[in-house]
Amino acid sequence: MKARYPSSRLIVVSADGLRPDVYLRANELGLKIPNLRRLVSTGASAQAVTSVYPSTTYPAHATLVTGVLPREHGIYSHLASLDPTEKARPWSWFARAINVPTLWDVARASGRRSAGVGWPVSAGAAIDYNLPEIWNPALPDPHQDFETVARHSTPHLFEQVLKALGPLAPGAPKRPSQAAQALNPDRLRAEGALFLWQRYSPDLLLLHLVFYDHQAHHYGPLARESLAAVEQTDYEIGRMWDVAQEDGNVTLVVLSDHGFVPVSRDAAPLVVLLDEGLFTKKADGSLELKRLGAIHAGGSFAIYWLEEPKPDDRRRLEKAIRRLEASGAVAEIVDRGRLERLGADPDAELILEAAPDHYFSDRFRAPEVREAVEDRGTHGNLPSTPGLEAAFIAVGPGVAAGKKLGRIELAQVAPTLARLLGLPVGILASNAEPLDLS
Repeated sequence: MKARYPSSRLIVVSADGLRPDVYLRANELGLKIPNLRRLVSTGASAQAVTSVYPSTTYPAHATLVTGVLPREHGIYSHLASLDPTEKARPWSWFARAINVPTLWDVARASGRRSAGVGWPVSAGAAIDYNLPEIWNPALPDPHQDFETVARHSTPHLFEQVLKALGPLAPGAPKRPSQAAQALNPDRLRAEGALFLWQRYSPDLLLLHLVFYDHQAHHYGPLARESLAAVEQTDYEIGRMWDVAQEDGNVTLVVLSDHGFVPVSRDAAPLVVLLDEGLFTKKADGSLELKRLGAIHAGGSFAIYWLEEPKPDDRRRLEKAIRRLEASGAVAEIVDRGRLERLGADPDAELILEAAPDHYFSDRFRAPEVREAVEDRGTHGNLPSTPGLEAAFIAVGPGVAAGKKLGRIELAQVAPTLARLLGLPVGILASNAEPLDLS
């Protein structure tokens, strides 16, 4: 029989992309976010959290539940494919790709039940009640792909949640106000999480909110539309805090995976790589993969040799990089040695770091650099980049009110969450020091 340890129940809300300065400067920004402000004053909070490299959602969320960096947990990117010519590239959706124990693994091994809604890299995870983040990449709007989510959820759970949501359920007739809410996927995610919490009483609930990230990409991190999304996020967090307080033994943790920086220039390394012959076009005009793979991550761009390169291939790559540097789009080249020190992808030949005000896209069509059309905000840069700090707030039994944690590391979060659950030190693969919240 597996031993149980004294524990509190735990709700973890990840507000994707949320910068701590957004709520720390709420008055200056004119934000109405009473719940985040109340949590900061009544709990423990970090001034900043240093993310991982690249500072993107999937590697960061894997670190949040393992306490180790991407080089160790194995989720190096949001994408699971190194082929930029692939039209519908799969993402790193599946938990089997994580190389070390996760928080849900150790929770189950210790006799605790877990639930998850929209958590990245959790499809097929050992989560008792799981609605993972996954979609068909060939569809135009992943937030409307409920069929794929249902197929990879805990059997019959998606149907239970749909029935409980009633008029908010996908496909149900919507009044005008509900139609507006449907544009915000966080409402459905939060409703699903509340249902799981109240129906199944898990010891651990993981909820991933994405609306601010969506708006900050499109409009910029401090745009009016993005700040409005922060206010909606605050509302959903308040609802989670309300149900948490119904049980005196619940800790609520609100955190994020990375921050955001504003951009106005779209740089396309693939245009230069194609021009230098590292990709080719077939007779029908489609692109053909050769020896080079690549992954764009907004603020960074990773390059891989899929086969041992010939001397001419290396010369072509060097020439392409010189052209990109001359364009002003590249701030620096992160080589293998530095990638190792950062705990980043061991298979990358190098990663290009975007210059300020630039982001890297996956365009193959010229020009090399143009005014941004789709995005006004990005992340993925080195985690030391100002503005890319993530957030962390905890409130609950034993957490000191108003405690300031200063700057912390993203890898410290998982061992801290394990401690809050009452799990023993060392149960995860992490060597990071848990935070002292008392």
